[in-house]
Amino acid sequence: LFAEAIAQLLGHTRAVKVVGAAATLDDALALLPLQMPDLVLVLTGSEEGHLDLCPLLTAYPDLPILRADLNAVDLRIISSRRVGTRTADLMAAIQSLPTRR
Repeated sequence: LFAEAIAQLLGHTRAVKVVGAAATLDDALALLPLQMPDLVLVLTGSEEGHLDLCPLLTAYPDLPILRADLNAVDLRIISSRRVGTRTADLMAAIQSLPTRR
């Protein structure tokens, strides 16, 4: 119900085209090959606890995920990228990360 409400709300803006809504991660994984969106918006509430996004990141490593907790004041952007297996590749990836504040 919540996913459908947010999809309807975002559907009224011109900047966003909503291509689907899913209530569970399994539902989203089934829907993604049919739609191939530019971004996945994951909305959760604190009562849902920890949500394992690894299946989503594994299946679609280049697909950005925007995670929002309804009870938080900020959003999380989660992305995955492939790097080479050499030590230099790993070090370059680590050095490219933003610094923590």
